[in-house]
Amino acid sequence: MTETKLSTLVGLVVGFALLGYLLAATAHSSLPELPPYAPVSLVLLTIAELGMARVVRERVAHRSRPGARPLHPMQVARAAALAKASSTAGAVLLGVYAGLLVWTLPRGAELLGAERDALVAGLSALSCLALVAAALVLERACRVPEDPRLGSRA
Repeated sequence: MTETKLSTLVGLVVGFALLGYLLAATAHSSLPELPPYAPVSLVLLTIAELGMARVVRERVAHRSRPGARPLHPMQVARAAALAKASSTAGAVLLGVYAGLLVWTLPRGAELLGAERDALVAGLSALSCLALVAAALVLERACRVPEDPRLGSRA
C-alpha cells in the first residue's frame, strides 16, 4: 500500500468543496437541515484513531510493557487500511462541508436555517480536518521503524 499523498487529499477537498458549494447554491432550500450531531461522530472516530495510532506505534516499535507481544502484521495492515480510508473520506467530507459553509455563511441573516447550517458545517469541517490529521498519524504509526544498525527500515 502506498503512502497517502497530501496533494491527493488537497485535490479531493477542493473538488468536493466546489461540489458542496454548487449543491447549496442550486438546492439549499430543498435540502434537509444538517444534523446538529454530525461533528460528534467525526470527533469520536478521530479520538479512536489517535488511540489506535499510539498503540500501533508502541507495539510496532516493541516499546510496550514487558512481555507484550508485537502486533500481527495483518493487524497493522488493517490499521493502515482504516487510516487510508479515513483520510480519503475525511477529505471528501471536509470539502463538502467547506463548500456548504462558504455558501451559507454570508446568507445567514437572509435565509431561514442558513445560520444554523453554517455553524454545523463549520464544526463538521473542523472535525473532518481533525479526522484527516488523525488518519495520517495512524498511517505513519503503521510504518516499520528504521533500524539504526542497517540505516534503513527493518
